[in-house]
Amino acid sequence: MLKVGLDKAIGKARAVRSRTHPYLRNLALDLGVSAGSSTYTRFIVLGRSRVGSNFLVSLLNSHSRIKALGELLRDPANRTLDIPPSLQSISLLVSTPTNPVRFLQRAVFRTYPKHIAAVGFKVFYYHAQGEQWKSVWPYLREQQAIKVIHLKRRNILKTHLSRQRAALSDTWVNTNGNSEGRGAIELSYEECVAAFTTTRAWEEQYDCFFADHPKLELFYEQLAEDWAGEMGRVQEFLGVEPERLTPTTYKQSTQPLAQAIANYGELKARFPSTPWATFFEE
Repeated sequence: MLKVGLDKAIGKARAVRSRTHPYLRNLALDLGVSAGSSTYTRFIVLGRSRVGSNFLVSLLNSHSRIKALGELLRDPANRTLDIPPSLQSISLLVSTPTNPVRFLQRAVFRTYPKHIAAVGFKVFYYHAQGEQWKSVWPYLREQQAIKVIHLKRRNILKTHLSRQRAALSDTWVNTNGNSEGRGAIELSYEECVAAFTTTRAWEEQYDCFFADHPKLELFYEQLAEDWAGEMGRVQEFLGVEPERLTPTTYKQSTQPLAQAIANYGELKARFPSTPWATFFEE
């Protein structure tokens, strides 16, 4: 009985230490007790859902000198911030998500241990659109030293299919590397057109928006096929010493479109001689 109680106490102590260690480390950096640096490369991963951003961020985070954060500005109305323990600091306590610019300045692009060479986060086109949050966009545009990795997917039909499947299953990330065999689903023609046109419009709009920034265009198809080569480009763009990177998330499905979409033939017949016809070629 005594041993069981002792084991539980040790377990609780370890859990507390794992939660408080990042906070104490960052507090020491804030107060100047521990030496840090703010001269690292700042970057954003720009895009939309289902274009491989989780895959890219997992690769970035396998680099010993890169800190790539998640969707810090998503769903502001519900305060569902993707904030890891490493950001738990005095800066975060005084910089609430109601002021996203201050949040980025004080909690994200903060002082880090000297070995960190690049820090960034994911942001999607439709993030931070509410009245209290939209000021973050002009701020990002004004900070022209921020490097932009613009992640796109050539085949938007696959993006739309992936989005619909993830919503149905509530499974957004594959961390075990096993491709999931799923039944075919039906896609609406109107929703496909909307996804195609909206995504292309977003890509063009934000290419213009960040025209004055250092920018790297990255396509999911090339990243998935040759991630070692593509991540070599990314590391060079970020100005970090190249390392061999390893992903921790994987493609969720490898089914051909004709098997994954129940009304594939019907949809394909409605898109000949359109800019979207190539999406149906595999």
